[in-house]
Amino acid sequence: MDGFDLHAAASRRGVLQTLSLAGLGIAAGASTPLLGQTVKADARNAPFDPKTWWTQDYRIVQTNLREIDIRENPRTIARAIRQFGGNVIVSNIGGIVAFYPTALPYQRRNPYLKGDFAEAMITAAREEGLAYIGRFDLSKAMKPAYDAHPDWFMRNRDGTPREFAGTYQACPNGGWALDYGLRILTEGLTRYKPDGIFFNMTGYPRTDYANVDHGICVCDNCRRGFREMYGKDLPQREGFADPNWRDYLAFQARTSEALRQRISLHINTLAPGVPITQHDSVEQVGRGEVQRRVDRAAPEWAYQSGEQCRSALARSPGKPWSSTSTAHIDYPWRQVTESAACHENRMAQQMGVGAKLDLYLMGTLADQDDPTYLPPVSRLFKWREANAHHYFGMAESARVGIYQSGATGRLAGMTPYARYQTDEFRGFYTALVDARIPFRFARQPQGAEDEARLTQDFDVILAPNVMLVSDAEAAALDRFVQNGGLLIATGMFAGFNDRGDRRDAIPLAAFPLTRYAAAQAIAGWTLDPARSVLKTPGRVPLDGVYFGGATHGDAATLMRFAPDQRFGPPEFSYAIPGVAPRTDPGVSLRAYGKGHTVHIPWIIGWHYYRDGLSVHRELIAALISRYAPPQRFTLSGAGPVELMVMRRDDGASLVTVVNYAGQRNGTYVPPPRLHGLSIGVFGSGVRDARLLVANRTIPARAGHAGRSWLDLPPVGAFEAVLIPA
Repeated sequence: MDGFDLHAAASRRGVLQTLSLAGLGIAAGASTPLLGQTVKADARNAPFDPKTWWTQDYRIVQTNLREIDIRENPRTIARAIRQFGGNVIVSNIGGIVAFYPTALPYQRRNPYLKGDFAEAMITAAREEGLAYIGRFDLSKAMKPAYDAHPDWFMRNRDGTPREFAGTYQACPNGGWALDYGLRILTEGLTRYKPDGIFFNMTGYPRTDYANVDHGICVCDNCRRGFREMYGKDLPQREGFADPNWRDYLAFQARTSEALRQRISLHINTLAPGVPITQHDSVEQVGRGEVQRRVDRAAPEWAYQSGEQCRSALARSPGKPWSSTSTAHIDYPWRQVTESAACHENRMAQQMGVGAKLDLYLMGTLADQDDPTYLPPVSRLFKWREANAHHYFGMAESARVGIYQSGATGRLAGMTPYARYQTDEFRGFYTALVDARIPFRFARQPQGAEDEARLTQDFDVILAPNVMLVSDAEAAALDRFVQNGGLLIATGMFAGFNDRGDRRDAIPLAAFPLTRYAAAQAIAGWTLDPARSVLKTPGRVPLDGVYFGGATHGDAATLMRFAPDQRFGPPEFSYAIPGVAPRTDPGVSLRAYGKGHTVHIPWIIGWHYYRDGLSVHRELIAALISRYAPPQRFTLSGAGPVELMVMRRDDGASLVTVVNYAGQRNGTYVPPPRLHGLSIGVFGSGVRDARLLVANRTIPARAGHAGRSWLDLPPVGAFEAVLIPA
């Protein structure tokens, strides 16, 4: 997908004209995809029904309206979104600022309001055939509310209120959140009947828009609630160094969920059946956000979009999801927007796992300071609209899973090895992308249904330094291996229980180790491919920490160490002759039932994320290749690409190839087209495939070892390949 010609639309007027006339061509010179193609009339291409928008192929445009934006005609706003390619609009109703003539004294009425903007916006959306999601921001209030009820709002450790730009952050345990916010909803949802509801920035934020960390809320409501729940005082400092921090995190989770349920129940009495787009605890439809933050350590995490979607789809299987792509680069620069190539790359990742398209912008389409990103994204929205029926019923089908551990995510900071955690996960994620191994996330089992899904959906589960494991999880993973699965665990896997307490023994019967010994610091160790079952092109370097221990008698060593080599000065940089190499396993394996468990007793993903050495990626790929069934889809050819797979119940598959060649650190430009890529399909019966971006059919050619091959034309931002059953 080529980027839009920037010189063709330098003005807002030119952009809007382009949006209204834009065709569906994705590649330069490509024909209009699928126009005029006859598709069997069924649920796949039924007319869009705004009342049940979340059950269909929806494309959201969130107009995060400023007070001044109500001077624009609502019909113009709605029509622009329809012409853009969206079929759902998110627009303001109330909360911090009411976009209607509120009668509530503590809800600020928009000073530019003339008439009833919310009502006019809903009417305009309906007339344009759009579903309307009402946006409420109940996270903050203005000074009159604070002056009247300071106990409703968060308080900093120094006694000052949590204030930013004249707004005061509501405490989830205060009266604004528990009562007055419900009064705002009552007024809004009595007057209006939106097709969905969206809430902004709820919970316990520690940082403000300027990224200043104010710490936890220490208001009287929090002090009282925490003492009633746990019999303790609030933590005196942030982090696990405070003995009450673990319970405080649980307090946050419990009170946040209680508030969510309170609001959901209240909404259901006012607007039965109207869904709330929620990030966690998704009931009908989920929605997240991907964005840049300049305070994060560079480079920007290129896979943020795919990671968030995979995580949400694993957490709430079967529920529709979108991760809105934020137009602005960060809060202080709301008027500075991302490049079109950045949005295209994010959205290609999202579509590849089954998420919907979603764009979030400040103001309206007509009032973007730099509108050049809009036409390419509009073309993508319209392309998706034309190809929606191909995505109908498709869901992730990769057989390799990265394990999602809720306890490790929450409490890894209690352990001495938390600093490895994020990079270990990201290294595994990156290694699978670079190895072209399709994957998804494996949810921590919450019951029998989740446990059954492990065996049904996965051949391989990767557990990147998942340190906190409950007894129930351990039993479920044992059964996964026993039934034929491959578990690859790294670092100090299951060294702690789900409360963060150190274990005396490893709880998995399938694991090669029975218990951990004291961790060892690594200095210059390497694995020797000549003394290993797994062959790599060269020595495998180790750094960080080694987690060895007592092993089961039937555990096998897959990779052994080379003799330790001194590394300085140069004259002494060799292994001392006659000194035997260490006998600890570099990689160990244990057969258990029909399956296997592999333990890599060091932090291999952390290595790959830091260094990018191919030998670490190849070791992971070799384990999957040797001990798991063949991957159905593979990809050959040069270039930085990701292979993503979905499948429909009728047996058809949709394979997405995402091109990252335009992404360099934090820069996103239209990627150069990649030539010579071929998709290998394991199994018989593949005759041809449909290229949805290139808009043509390609034949399959016979290959070796039971594979057929689909030779792709040059791939731009992405290609979506529909393979019939």
